[in-house]
Amino acid sequence: MRKKIDIGTVARKAGVSTTTVSRVLNNITTVSEQNRQRVLQAITKLRYAPNPNAQRLASGQSRTIGLIIPRFEGVFHSYYALAVLKGIGMAAEQRRYDLLLHLTDGTTAPAPSAVAGLLFVDVYGCEDLLDRVLEAGTPTVVLHHYLADLPVSCVAIDNATAAERVVDYLVKLGHRDIATITGDLKTQAGLDRFDGFVKAMKARQLPVKDAYLRFGDFGLPSARAAAEALLELKDRPTAIFVGSDEMALEAINVVLAKRLRVPEDLSIVGFDDNPIAAHGRVPLTTVRQPLSEMGRMGLEVLLQQMTRKRAAPTKLLLPTELIERKSCRQTWLER
Repeated sequence: MRKKIDIGTVARKAGVSTTTVSRVLNNITTVSEQNRQRVLQAITKLRYAPNPNAQRLASGQSRTIGLIIPRFEGVFHSYYALAVLKGIGMAAEQRRYDLLLHLTDGTTAPAPSAVAGLLFVDVYGCEDLLDRVLEAGTPTVVLHHYLADLPVSCVAIDNATAAERVVDYLVKLGHRDIATITGDLKTQAGLDRFDGFVKAMKARQLPVKDAYLRFGDFGLPSARAAAEALLELKDRPTAIFVGSDEMALEAINVVLAKRLRVPEDLSIVGFDDNPIAAHGRVPLTTVRQPLSEMGRMGLEVLLQQMTRKRAAPTKLLLPTELIERKSCRQTWLER
């Protein structure tokens, strides 16, 4: 078995003290260049890999990021949450930071001494907690919620523009009677998608019928009830923009159960580009939002904030992409 290489072995090989080796490992500038080179050569020859935990203790700096997730049912089955966590986790691993996952009802947060900074994965229900964290001066970045008026960095998705582009896409296919099934309007994502839809319809002088506005909560029961109500209308829409892929796939199930066809009788567009969207009974046209990229960029912004004193907040809105599959088709304006 290969003999364990520790800091003492490196010190003996380089002919210096263990303190000198530690200072070189932690990039402390008080070491002479001659001794620095001797230590680096010894590290290379011995193939020494420093213990990151020991380095953190020696430097007195935490390399742990607190990840605050508003508590909601099915959080660990959520495509949104898992995609964001993937982006954050991969970026943290590359930068050699640890993550402390903290689920909260909006009243609790990690102890300030335990983390070097905080990432909020949305702030729905955590608004007061965010205010307290900012007052305490903890480096903080908010994901999935654009906060124009608060002095905090945020990385979010441009939901409103995405919804406008969905309307443009359906109009180019010849649709005028377009309905929407929203997500939860208490969330910024749900509200922005709804507002973007209404704005685009009015800008194109298309009718925004009250009967075509159905309000859901991102849950499947709300999607099913909304789809059934739309299909019962005498003058039913030719297309529906739905606030999430899971809701859109549930709407498709309702349409097919009524012995109607998608897209021949009704076109449907979702939002997320959840992997299940491509493999449903009808492959779903949807909006791809860069969730993993949002998580990665959020961590990078936080690390920049942690290393720059008094840095101005960063405000980012990430673009989306429309993914065409088989749930929409051109319609002829016969009405």
